[in-house]
Amino acid sequence: MRRLRTRSSIVPMFLAATLAVVAFAHAATFAYAATKEKLSGTQFWVAPDLSAYPVKSIAMLPAAAFDGSVENRRLVESSVGQALRGSGHRWLSPTSVRDLLMRMGSDSLGKALNEKLLKQKEPRLDSLDAPFVSRTLRARAILSVRIDQMERRELEPGQSGRPTTSVLLRAALVDSTGRLLWTVNSSQTLEGAQQEAQGGNVIGVKVSGLNNSAVGGTSAAPLFQEVLVQICTRWAEQFPKKAVPDTTGAAK
Repeated sequence: MRRLRTRSSIVPMFLAATLAVVAFAHAATFAYAATKEKLSGTQFWVAPDLSAYPVKSIAMLPAAAFDGSVENRRLVESSVGQALRGSGHRWLSPTSVRDLLMRMGSDSLGKALNEKLLKQKEPRLDSLDAPFVSRTLRARAILSVRIDQMERRELEPGQSGRPTTSVLLRAALVDSTGRLLWTVNSSQTLEGAQQEAQGGNVIGVKVSGLNNSAVGGTSAAPLFQEVLVQICTRWAEQFPKKAVPDTTGAAK
């Protein structure tokens, strides 16, 4: 004869299961928070004696990217340029820099500088390249930016979770001698809306070649522009401002 469980035996089992679920959820929340802490952050470094090296003009080199994506480079160049143009310096855009370097050494000079930025830990010009590039561009300082990661992770139809967009950028500012003035290392990950596998938000699947794409209200990963705005806003707050001449002595 099959033994029936009494009410008194079921209640303790239910409580134990509930406590286990709560403990698991708490642990998962803690792990998630720790992951987000690692994925989003910015580290700045500024030369202690920066005020002793006044900079009036800055040339921004074309962004370097490991994957060679022209679209990503343009997005980063535009975002960084817009964020830093309020620093008070005279700026030379990456487009103008690219044209001037082409005139000086065809396409080989620009490619050589790009390769150096990709190989170094910090994407900066050294004391060998900075003086020549500075004279060529007629700028007192050089800003170089490298794209270490730009990735959008979309969810497949039927998957649960949140799509994510991640960006990792590094930048360095040197003066005309190659002296390091400022560096930054930024990473940022944004999440899209929660997507449920059986939430009814997918009304169909479009088959095209080897890829399947969801049709309906699936959650999309944030655009790169949204992530870049957050990163570049932090850069603008910490980027060295142009020194304002002290005219108090002349006024007296």
